[in-house]
Amino acid sequence: PVLAQARSSGSSRSLFVPRACSLARLAAGVGVAHFVALGAMPFPFCGRRRQVSEPEVRAGNDDSGGSKPPSAVAAKEAFKPLSRAEEAAADEPNACRDEVSHKSSGSSSAAPDRDAPSAAASTPEVEDVGSSADDLGWVPAADGELLRSTSFKTAVEAHRCMSRRITGGKSLARILAEVVIDDEEKEEETPSLRVQVRFDEGWKDVAESEASQICDQLENEVYQFSLNLRGHEYAFNFTSYTNASQLNVKTGKRRRLRILDAPIVEEGKDNNSQAPSEQVLEQRRLGPQSKRGGASQHPIGKYLEGNQHAQGCFREFEKNEAKYAGEWAVFYHSYSFAALIYEVHAAVASVLFRFRSQYAALPRILVHEFHEIPDATTLLQRFNSEFADNKRDHHPAFRKVGISAMSSLVSTGPEACTARVFVSGYSCKDVGFLNVLERVLEALHVPKDKVTALAGQIIKLSEKQGLDVSQFGGKPCKSQKAGHLMQIFVKRDLVDEIVYAAEPYGPLDVERMPVSRWCDSDASFARGQVRIVAHPKLFMQANCVRLHVASADPTFHRNRQKFQEELIQLILELSDAAGREEAATSIWGGTLPSWWSAEDQRRQS
Repeated sequence: PVLAQARSSGSSRSLFVPRACSLARLAAGVGVAHFVALGAMPFPFCGRRRQVSEPEVRAGNDDSGGSKPPSAVAAKEAFKPLSRAEEAAADEPNACRDEVSHKSSGSSSAAPDRDAPSAAASTPEVEDVGSSADDLGWVPAADGELLRSTSFKTAVEAHRCMSRRITGGKSLARILAEVVIDDEEKEEETPSLRVQVRFDEGWKDVAESEASQICDQLENEVYQFSLNLRGHEYAFNFTSYTNASQLNVKTGKRRRLRILDAPIVEEGKDNNSQAPSEQVLEQRRLGPQSKRGGASQHPIGKYLEGNQHAQGCFREFEKNEAKYAGEWAVFYHSYSFAALIYEVHAAVASVLFRFRSQYAALPRILVHEFHEIPDATTLLQRFNSEFADNKRDHHPAFRKVGISAMSSLVSTGPEACTARVFVSGYSCKDVGFLNVLERVLEALHVPKDKVTALAGQIIKLSEKQGLDVSQFGGKPCKSQKAGHLMQIFVKRDLVDEIVYAAEPYGPLDVERMPVSRWCDSDASFARGQVRIVAHPKLFMQANCVRLHVASADPTFHRNRQKFQEELIQLILELSDAAGREEAATSIWGGTLPSWWSAEDQRRQS
């Protein structure tokens, strides 16, 4: 009945209707009868966990008909582990992927230790690894797929859609929990994009009402139009988003225009001055995600035995988990030869968008590639309708926006063990990596006649600082340990926006959905993959996503900050203020961040 009521409301601008319906279709698409997205929704359970009854779930509802987030106590009960005998009886073998081979570094720590001490006998069985997590099928095509083709329509639509979802203050989990819909409830006001005009003294905002009229035209794919504003007729030309203009018809005066995003998430808000909520306090009490549910910590000792550097990296990750447990869920993304591409992304984002590249690399940067798949729900829709029978999560369109990750430092499956793959990471062997690097540089608006030379300089710099670039025509790292591990913290109220629980190859793991509820529980995270929509607009905001990275090679791990500084200098030498604005507009997808200016943004990060 609730779903029917939602459909009958017919509001094309409503966040509730398309997302709720899409999740219902997703559940039907995987043939899971018990996954009811709305109304009397049974509390989802994780794998072999007890399902909570409906009265227990509804106990969290408030008097207004809305629903408060379930308490951590209820969540803990929901994910109460079964007995060892029941768990063993429920185990099923998981097939290994074989589409892309896993490149081993040859280090003994990258393979199971058959002579491990008896203390490791209780370590959960680790499944074989055989797949690429960074096969680089997502990089821009050689011809015609650069951001220069992005239309203002898609940029405006994408911003307004994201603003309604995130600024509205409702996460997907909260929406799923609502069981009463007021058809006459006023739609929450969507922050407007800002349109600016270039005067002699600098950029000035046009009035919000005028900006709204301009953006309405662009959203309707009208790029040349006239408007009467403040008693004057202006002709607007948005056929080029790097050279948009307005013309005063009477005086013939032409001025440049640009579009800035409204802030999607409040920036600079000091949350430390506020008392933590009960939910945050409970999450802090539950502690680090990798240690919840009595998860065995043996995989770290077993697979990193004798590797003091790797053990130190994992200890730092453990400290981060303890520090951020209250407000952040955590995931782990393993990669190897794609590291150079990620590092280039980070350097560019540092200069243009205030990304804190000293802490981590950046998996994706081209915002326009997220216009059609901005969130986890949309990615799942596309997976079921398009990718499930066509390369699954190896489909280039999936990989352009999605990355694979595990949910714990001690994850043992399915398919991968976080500690085991750290040394060598994931990669594939059949990619022309040098060509990939050059295509990425071109997509980042490096002048075409400078791309080849810059690629060569970057490879030499990588060799100097110890980054393995053997697949780019350079030298391998001396340790032969090419793996990297990215620690990804996602604000708990954004988890369902960009993360979904996945089976190997990317299908939905319904029993762990909504994934935020699983992450808030006291379940063991020793098993469980996810897929993350690595949206640059969120990954580059430290109040949405926080990243840390560790490299298996001690030399590069030690030199990484110096590497970033020198890489940034190489990039800065090829740009001036005008070039940076054009590149930023292109990378950001046709608009610019609300705070953007042309100077080096590292000073503001």
